[in-house]
Amino acid sequence: MALQQILDVTATLNSSALNEVKLDVGGYDYAIVHAVNPAGTLNFTTTNDGGAVQGGSDGNPTASINYVSVQGTNLATGSGVTSLAVSGLVRFGYIGQYLRLNGTTVDKCIVRLFKIN
Repeated sequence: MALQQILDVTATLNSSALNEVKLDVGGYDYAIVHAVNPAGTLNFTTTNDGGAVQGGSDGNPTASINYVSVQGTNLATGSGVTSLAVSGLVRFGYIGQYLRLNGTTVDKCIVRLFKIN
């Protein structure tokens, strides 16, 4: 059996001052990002640093910091990519706790989180 969660992050990505969305993908086996007509380059980065303050907070996607580029697999070509400048689907396996998409606006951006039980 498997579980999935589908997130439409279009409005958040397009309305942010930095054109970014940060997602907690911890606990999922993989994520698939579907970007439609990016206006520029949509970048993919990850971190395990939730911005926690020891004894004060547990950290969360909003407070997360120290992102680094992460490579996913472009499902159309099978090649590794760290960004998309055209419509496409990118699959990420086991990566950091948080996934950040940023850099441009899109017509649509859907993220599918998948957990295999």
